[in-house]
Amino acid sequence: MPSKLKQLKKNLMKRKRKLRKASNNLKRWLLETAWGWCGLVTENNAVIELVLPSLDKKLILKRLNPAGNNLVITVCGAKQAIPFNEKALVLRIRRDLNKYFNGEKVDFSYKISLRGYTNFEQSVYHDLMDIPYGQVRNYGWLADKTGHPKAGRAVGNALAKNPLPLLIPCHRIIKSNGSLGNFSAIGGARLKEKLLKLEKTI
Repeated sequence: MPSKLKQLKKNLMKRKRKLRKASNNLKRWLLETAWGWCGLVTENNAVIELVLPSLDKKLILKRLNPAGNNLVITVCGAKQAIPFNEKALVLRIRRDLNKYFNGEKVDFSYKISLRGYTNFEQSVYHDLMDIPYGQVRNYGWLADKTGHPKAGRAVGNALAKNPLPLLIPCHRIIKSNGSLGNFSAIGGARLKEKLLKLEKTI
């Protein structure tokens, strides 16, 4: 028994070291866009998280660093140069966000990482990416699409945890009665309505 406990502790420490090493590769960005400041987290040229815009820079910084740790967050103003080896990706994302916020249809097709999310959640996210620009679906449709028609609550929970809104367009899911439903991004349902009006959906 003691040897098993020792091995479990060893495996746990190994996992913690691996997670710390992975987190050291994360880069956090504050991007100035046509609608305000967006937050972005990348790792090895993959997008990990996107925080939708707010005019309040402090709100975005808090989303990027909720624990208030001593993290490096690179601020990229509208005309600022972008450092580091992920310059091309970040420049492309900032350009695409500005196009989208100015009413252009944009294909947000980047390499993404959904590490840490369950298979069910990842299935929900991949199904969401099938919803075309300018169209909406309801929660029941999404539950059916995942193959779990009675999993409406689980689908809603997955949407609330969506790390990549716009790239994974959870704003295109509305209630079956036509009302907008919830939206976990900064700005809530008001921002959801603004996005759908931008896409000429409502």
